[in-house]
Amino acid sequence: MKHLFKILTFALIGFLIIACEKDEDQAILGDGTKPSLSADATTLVLLKDDEANKAVKFSWVNPVFDTPVSLSNSLEFAKAGLNFQGAHSVDITAKDLSGTYTVGDFNKIMLDSGFLPGVATAIEIRMKSSVGNVALYSNSVTMTVTPYLTAFPSFYLVGDASAVGWDAGTSQLLYKKDNFSTIYTYLENGKTFRFLGQQGWDPLNYSLDTAGMNAGNKYFKTWSTNLVASTPENIQFNGVTGMYKVVIDADAAVKSITVSASPVNSWNPTNVYLVGTVNGWNAATAIPMTSLGNGKFEYTVALPAASEFKFLGQQSWGDLDWGNITADGNTGYLGPKGSNGNIKFDGTGGNYKISVNVKLGTYKIQPL
Repeated sequence: MKHLFKILTFALIGFLIIACEKDEDQAILGDGTKPSLSADATTLVLLKDDEANKAVKFSWVNPVFDTPVSLSNSLEFAKAGLNFQGAHSVDITAKDLSGTYTVGDFNKIMLDSGFLPGVATAIEIRMKSSVGNVALYSNSVTMTVTPYLTAFPSFYLVGDASAVGWDAGTSQLLYKKDNFSTIYTYLENGKTFRFLGQQGWDPLNYSLDTAGMNAGNKYFKTWSTNLVASTPENIQFNGVTGMYKVVIDADAAVKSITVSASPVNSWNPTNVYLVGTVNGWNAATAIPMTSLGNGKFEYTVALPAASEFKFLGQQSWGDLDWGNITADGNTGYLGPKGSNGNIKFDGTGGNYKISVNVKLGTYKIQPL
């Protein structure tokens, strides 16, 4: 028991000594004056074309302690009204007393902080000054910032007006090239759809930018006359049921959607045939594919390397003609007669299953 008493006594003395040392350090440092922060901008609409230009300059006054100290400073960025919960932190050099950010640099900070591109968001910024375990915070600076995408968004079609229905997990990705996203696909009269930014409901949804629409869904500034808002979140298609060319221009200054009739309106042809290097491009001997119903066909074939082919709806060079969207290639997207090129097989030779879904406007080449 005596030994245990001695051990406990020494432990208590050690704790009191450490506590006194910490109190002494705090006394030497003092409480410190409150730091301050200011910005020379309150509203910023960031544009990719202005990446190298100045966006904003922050200026600050460091806290002063009773003894000289080495400060670690950072700026914290958070959505306004959240008391800096989940704030994104960016280190700054305390002695500089100011920092200037280009449009490109500040846009990256906004995206890294989780703010959505193309959406004006009220944010708060404060400076955190740290010395050891001591942290002091400046006043909050409020700004409204609209960041831009460093890459154009992807668009997934979903809805009962489409061929995929309302299952976000099977939503239909459009073919993207630069700022344009395109697909030739089925749309049904009087029903609704919208676009997702991913193959899931969250976080990005795109619909018409009009009164009554949920703020988070507003995107398209202009649209074709066969589309109307179905508030609070969808788009209603008012054209005749059939195959359509859907084109989205995601340029920040445009943000348009145009739906126009496809040159080939058949979405469930009776037959689909394969024609190409596998049969000497002879349409009269085009190879019949197996129908799976609802515009789906497939065929297994030995494809030599560098093969090319197209799909026909008849054993002739008639109106029913599908190939790679727009031009020669292997994108997986169908284009109708007048808007297509050859499908260019870019794999090694072997047996492959070729699948085509005329209704969705897609095709696949899968090795066996």
